[in-house]
Amino acid sequence: MKGKRTVFIVAIVVPLLTGCWSRTEVNDVAIVLGIALDKGGNGKIRLALQIAIPKALGGAVSAGQSTGGPKSTMMISSEGETIMEAYRTIQGKLPREVFFAHSRVIIVGQKLARDGVSPILDFFSRNRQAHLRSFLLFTKGNAIDVLKTTPQLESVIAEQIREQEKIGIALQVRVREFLKRLLTEGEEPTAAQISPLPLETTSENEAEGSTASQSTPSLNGTAVFQNDRLIGWLNAKETRGVLWIRNEVESGILTVTIPTENEGGKVGVQLIKGSTKIKPIFYNNKVKIRIEIYGAVEVFENTSTLDLGEPKAINILQSVLEQDIKKRIRLTLDQTQKKLKSDIYGFGQAVYRKDPQKWENTYKKRWLETFPDLEIEITPHITVSGTGFSTKSLSLPDMKK
Repeated sequence: MKGKRTVFIVAIVVPLLTGCWSRTEVNDVAIVLGIALDKGGNGKIRLALQIAIPKALGGAVSAGQSTGGPKSTMMISSEGETIMEAYRTIQGKLPREVFFAHSRVIIVGQKLARDGVSPILDFFSRNRQAHLRSFLLFTKGNAIDVLKTTPQLESVIAEQIREQEKIGIALQVRVREFLKRLLTEGEEPTAAQISPLPLETTSENEAEGSTASQSTPSLNGTAVFQNDRLIGWLNAKETRGVLWIRNEVESGILTVTIPTENEGGKVGVQLIKGSTKIKPIFYNNKVKIRIEIYGAVEVFENTSTLDLGEPKAINILQSVLEQDIKKRIRLTLDQTQKKLKSDIYGFGQAVYRKDPQKWENTYKKRWLETFPDLEIEITPHITVSGTGFSTKSLSLPDMKK
């Protein structure tokens, strides 16, 4: 009896181990690597997909060469009243099922973003294949033009953009993070701005008639939102201030000018560690925000007259660095508070965490009016943790003896 029971169990289980009845073979899918969304004609949405051509995908070098070899990706696009409608039209053009799960980036054009991105987020949050880990980016031009750019070091432009995001030189915002900020009270969403920039910088002194450099997509700013609508942009310098305030700065280069009373010159440092603490303070029926910034830097360049082997010189440099960071952050706050009036830092959320009852009763309904006039204190604390192999500038006379 025991043997019959064993045979019966094996007969039932073995067929279940042969595979999944609903699986889709890789040869039957069109793998989407990048997605571009723009405003089309007559109020429609234009959806463009960058799809991998598996047989042509090779090493990073071969894909970037202009040798006339096979293309590693194809572009296909369509317009519709909704993203779903445009997607179904694209599906009708392809012999394989469109597969979104491996999408690296989603890029949205300015015109569409100003109308609101809720329809975009709704589609990708509901689609069972959609990858909420895809980086979300915005551009002042047409998103499709960014995806059409020729990659340089990677085989696919969508992969090149993703690698730039991972370096940490700009905002790293994925679809799910944007959604979370959009749905959080006291905080407005943001994302990285991507724009084509020349690979080579053209000097004003170069001879006339010199050929223009080839361009490549670059993360060089921030898209600022109120609710789900794009309301403005921050440049690259202002974006560094955003990273400092939001405790998202991972690395960076600072070049400061030493005051003339300390004999002038420039010092370049690299940030090796940074952190930020935001603390709401209630007083006289008001609230203000205190921003405490901590950072450690290492000197990589010194063309000033400071001898960084002297404690006094280190103190001077640290003071100059702190003032420079404070100035950068104040510049960013002026743009977001006075001009754009968007709390992209989550100050309102910090107030809520500090005192939920006071937030609900006093600030929640009028935070949009409170934020532009919100008092903000900035206190940087910078430590020079390394000066390199030399404490003095190599241009000083005693270094040449």
